[in-house]
Amino acid sequence: MIRFWAIADTHLSFGKARDMTRFGEKWRDHTDRLAVAWQAVVAPHDVVMLLGDISWASSVKGVMPDLEWLSQLNGTKILLRGNHDHWWGSLEKARRIAEPLGFHLLEGDALSLHGVIICGAMGHWAPNDPFFEPNPRKDRFGRELARLEAALQHAQALRQADEPILLIMHYPPFTSDGQPTAYTALIARYQPTMCLYGHLHHDREWLLAKQGLYEGVRYDLVAADFLQMTPRLVWQVPATRFK
Repeated sequence: MIRFWAIADTHLSFGKARDMTRFGEKWRDHTDRLAVAWQAVVAPHDVVMLLGDISWASSVKGVMPDLEWLSQLNGTKILLRGNHDHWWGSLEKARRIAEPLGFHLLEGDALSLHGVIICGAMGHWAPNDPFFEPNPRKDRFGRELARLEAALQHAQALRQADEPILLIMHYPPFTSDGQPTAYTALIARYQPTMCLYGHLHHDREWLLAKQGLYEGVRYDLVAADFLQMTPRLVWQVPATRFK
């Protein structure tokens, strides 16, 4: 079998050490725990989707130790930008950095691997979210809504027959208190097989996070601390199909 795994919010900082325990004991030695769990479940031929907040780095020089560390772990890796990935810059720049190390990057687009379509957009807080703050100069919500639709359209264009479509986002498509948004309406219209997201880090947020089936689409929260630093298996296909 070729298995597809997902995890968000790895928050790596090998270039410049950062004390993650200030976010709680669940972050103590988190990279060691992540590496052990990852290598225990992910096979070299598997696919791992990293849903943003990959690194704390803000520059190419700063992110390289984190990308090199990730590149040594098992699996083909797909990266999505998160709100803390300041090293990313433009998609073209990020691809120049990461593709030579074997990574695939998504931002408002899609790709096909082993008969599975993966598409992605970072997302942002929607206007009906308690955390939403209007910014007349930068309409991040509008930008990300457009990127989400572009990603879903690209996925539909790539799709053959009944191939599954896995949508990855960094922000939750629902509000932080679990209400539907323009994102969820768009997702319901395009009907991907599932939507995976991260960004939420507190117990109270986890309790409210929408998971399971909603309007025909399966939703799963895959923030690293929520998963106790273990990638989540989300899909699998017979390897014999691709020999």
